[in-house]
Amino acid sequence: MGELRTRGSSPRVAASAAACALTLAGALVLAGCSSPPDPKQTRDSIAKVKESPAPADALEPYDAGLHPEPLVEPVDCLPYLVITSRGTGEPTRAQLLSPVAKAISEARPDQVETLDLDYPADTDVNLGATRGVRILIDTLNVQAAACPGQRFILLGYSQGALVVGDALTQAADRLVGTAAGSLTPEAADRILAIVLYGDPRFSGAEPYDVGDFDPGLHGVLPRPTGSLEEFADRLRDYCVNGDIVCQSSMNLDEEGHVAYYSNGMQQDGAAFVIGRMPIEHPRRGS
Repeated sequence: MGELRTRGSSPRVAASAAACALTLAGALVLAGCSSPPDPKQTRDSIAKVKESPAPADALEPYDAGLHPEPLVEPVDCLPYLVITSRGTGEPTRAQLLSPVAKAISEARPDQVETLDLDYPADTDVNLGATRGVRILIDTLNVQAAACPGQRFILLGYSQGALVVGDALTQAADRLVGTAAGSLTPEAADRILAIVLYGDPRFSGAEPYDVGDFDPGLHGVLPRPTGSLEEFADRLRDYCVNGDIVCQSSMNLDEEGHVAYYSNGMQQDGAAFVIGRMPIEHPRRGS
């Protein structure tokens, strides 16, 4: 993956898609490629978002009203920009989303720039995810202005799915990043595909939901129905029965939240994205 250039901080090396091999034809062996997070720790930290809000002074650097200048610099104008938003406790390398990003990149050789979102992905969800929302919004807006031909692909797992979803919704419907600004219409229009796994804000009644989930159970902190309607035809929100993060019940098996590493949904998500990518495309955005 490439490097996310963030103003005022050291650049972070993005997650390497080379960590795992992923092909869409034939059987895939992904076990051992990634380090699954602790599902209960993830659930508990996300559940505290409303209970323990971050202090205002800690959130101030991500307030777009107070600091409107983008926090990121533009990256290369390849035709496609894939942004991965990892789950709580996952490393920047060898994460759940790495094989998905790799499959997308291999499907369009030399046409894909991949970045791992520069946010902590730790148990301080209020503060860390707020940074994630601001950085994601800034990145998409900056790239839309700098690279008129570039299309965006957003991948999120667990806390990372919360970040992606909240960045795409109106501020009033967010849990985090309520003052982090909003996407320009041009940036929103350039989003080609969105794939989420184990989403804490999962709502079982949405048309873009995928999996064997119980539609009567929602995520730990579900988003309002219809809040991502603008992106419905571009979105897949994967949730499995037994995932204690996207199926909010303490009686469920914790292992459900890490089932995506081995249940074929990585491949399915990659195939959804690739199916939306034009076969013929100029080498660089114009």
